[in-house]
Amino acid sequence: MKFGPSGLVALAAIVVAMCSGDMRPTSAREENVMVLPDGESLFIRTDFADNAAWAETLDAALQPWDLGDGIRAYAGITPVDDLRFEALTVAKLESLLPAPPPYYLFLVDKRTLTDPEHPILVVDTSRENEDVVGFPTFRVVPSEMPAVENNLSLANMDFEDFADSVDADGVFRGF
Repeated sequence: MKFGPSGLVALAAIVVAMCSGDMRPTSAREENVMVLPDGESLFIRTDFADNAAWAETLDAALQPWDLGDGIRAYAGITPVDDLRFEALTVAKLESLLPAPPPYYLFLVDKRTLTDPEHPILVVDTSRENEDVVGFPTFRVVPSEMPAVENNLSLANMDFEDFADSVDADGVFRGF
């Protein structure tokens, strides 16, 4: 039996599906699988009720932070706007994390989009403290995203440095 290039691709997809035990079409498997994308400082949308609030939050998080003397810092986030992550919670993250996991990520959830300050949920996935059950979190206002993201990504500061400096409502608004 001879196969052309497209026939070989189709045959390979069937063989992979059969070997994996998943007989659904490839497109169905891909649509239902929730896998964290590659990228640094993932900024994952988990609520899809308000596109304008998402755009406003993302834009605010991407605004530069003025360090003085004409120096500006930007949050180096990777926006993830994918319906597969709808209703993703901190508790559900456990099953999604690759090995090794990212050390932190940002979730844009219902509270983020409905609260006028748009406080973004910062999640520590490092598992540095084995005594803590679940993942530690705090929230950050978008204007402080460059400070938090830059310092975490460069390991200038630890997650606890920010978490220990939140206001009474659990939101970091700066030092």
